[in-house]
Amino acid sequence: MNIHLDSEVYRFNQVFFQKKATKNYNLTTKKLKKIIKSFFIFNISFFSLFLVEAILFTLLFSVFSSSVFLALLLASMFLTSFTYLVLLFYFQSKKTEQLINLKDHFIKVCKRALSIPIGSAEHHLTIALAALKLTDNLSENEHKLLKFPKIFFKIFKKLDSFLIKEDVFKFKESLLIAAILEHLNQLKISPTDLEVHTSLTNIYTSLFSLYKEAKVKIFFSKNQKDHLEQKYLSCIKIAIEEFKILNDYAPNDPWIHLQLAKSYNRLGLKIDELKEYEIVYKLCPKDNNILFKLGCLYFETKSNSKGLRVYEELKMRAFKDTDKLLDLYGVYKNFELLQENL
Repeated sequence: MNIHLDSEVYRFNQVFFQKKATKNYNLTTKKLKKIIKSFFIFNISFFSLFLVEAILFTLLFSVFSSSVFLALLLASMFLTSFTYLVLLFYFQSKKTEQLINLKDHFIKVCKRALSIPIGSAEHHLTIALAALKLTDNLSENEHKLLKFPKIFFKIFKKLDSFLIKEDVFKFKESLLIAAILEHLNQLKISPTDLEVHTSLTNIYTSLFSLYKEAKVKIFFSKNQKDHLEQKYLSCIKIAIEEFKILNDYAPNDPWIHLQLAKSYNRLGLKIDELKEYEIVYKLCPKDNNILFKLGCLYFETKSNSKGLRVYEELKMRAFKDTDKLLDLYGVYKNFELLQENL
């Protein structure tokens, strides 16, 4: 029995996706643009005002060092800063509420468009897949959410990552969490449904990929990064548990063991990763790429004798990257170190 994550294998309503989904995606994206744009304009307006005031103060300071005008200008700068901070707190709260409402509205529209009753696997899988597809769509078109005049493009583009990306990330995160909730609701009804478990692993895979990307591309404080790392690791561990469930039902599916191996790799569990690749190789003994990866893991875990046997086998098969294995062999690495000290 082979299980794959291609969306075509899920029981979802084709009519819904053909007639309703695209319209719902477009409307939701349009509303998201509006929320993001209004907050961006708010920030840019205050930044611009404060910058103008700072420039005026700097230029006039040398001319009117004791002028009342300078005092008023300085007071204006403090007032601008204070007003910005007060309004920022308000708009941040409002924006968070708007993003939650937008996500809820998207899910509600999806549910309304379905004629399938709540409780059937097709209902929950369709809603979850709609949320996943919107997330993917936003990832592909994130650069189009805000369009800048060419003259300001370079300046505003740098502010984009600071002011926009976190909001888009939070919205995508909320969509994926909503998709997970749909699966959990269905699992209460059909806990052994393999399609539901397979779909759930797909959502968790997308979620920890989102966290991984966010750690690199979005500015976070140290506490936020630590919290994000906890979420990332938690998603991987849950995905591993789901893959193990699938493995119990389909123990000879190489795809499942590959996913487990990749998950263990993300957690830095080399021995567990190695065991999964050994299983994959037993299931696919003619796959040279799998054998090569297995050889790499043998050398990385100091199982050098096994690594050398893999090297010999790949040589006999004339695999093009065979010699790269020796780069991981400790004898060669230590010899290079000795040469450096001569």
